Amino acid sequence: MEIRTVEALEYLLVERYERVHRQAPGGAPVLERLHQEDFCQTQGIVSEMKYQKEGGPSLKQCFDLLREVSSAPVIDLAKLLDAVIFNYLVGNNDAHGRNFSLLYHGAGTENQEIRLAPLHDVVSTTYYPELSKDMAMKIGGEYLSGKVTPKDFERLAEEERLAKPIVKRRVPDLADTVLAALAKTPTAHPVAVAVAGLIRERCENVRNSFRDK
Repeated sequence: MEIRTVEALEYLLVERYERVHRQAPGGAPVLERLHQEDFCQTQGIVSEMKYQKEGGPSLKQCFDLLREVSSAPVIDLAKLLDAVIFNYLVGNNDAHGRNFSLLYHGAGTENQEIRLAPLHDVVSTTYYPELSKDMAMKIGGEYLSGKVTPKDFERLAEEERLAKPIVKRRVPDLADTVLAALAKTPTAHPVAVAVAGLIRERCENVRNSFRDK
C-alpha cells in the first residue's frame, strides 16, 4: 500500500486481496479471481439499503451469517469482532453491510471453503466533518461512536453470544496494538499526520475508559 500521484491527483494504491497468483498445470503464471459476496448480497439486501438505519445488516445479522456459512466460524467470528473494534477505534463510521464480505476459495469444487474476507474500504471518516457521525451499524444500543461505552460492548457480547469479559478486554488490547503500530509507522503526508493524531487520541481515550471499568 502506498500513496502515488497522477496529474497532480494523489491516490492510494492497494493490492487486491481477492486476486491469487498461481501456476497453471503447464507452469504458466495465472492470476485467479476469488469469488466474493458482500454481506448485503449474501442476505438479499439491495445495496441502496446498506446502512442498518435504512434496513441494512446489523452486527447481529453479520455474526449470525458467519455462524451459518463460514468454514471456520470460531476463527471468523473472532476476526469479525476485531474488525468491529478496529473500525470503532480508528473512527470508521462507514463500515456498512457492503464493506464486510465472504471469500469463496475453490468455488464450485468439493473443497470449497467460505471465509470472512479481509477488511476493505477502511477510512477514518471521523476526520472529515462533512461525513455522518453515525456508525453504519450500532454497537450495543449506540450509533454515535463518541458515545459508545463499555456497557455497549457488553450488550454487543450478549447479543452475539460472545463472552463479555473477552470482548471488554479485547477493546483496550486492540487499542494498544493500534498505538504500537502508529509509533512504528512513518507519517509525512499532512493528512496522514492529522489522521494518525486523531486515531491516537481515540485509542488512548478508549484504553483508559475500558481499563477503569
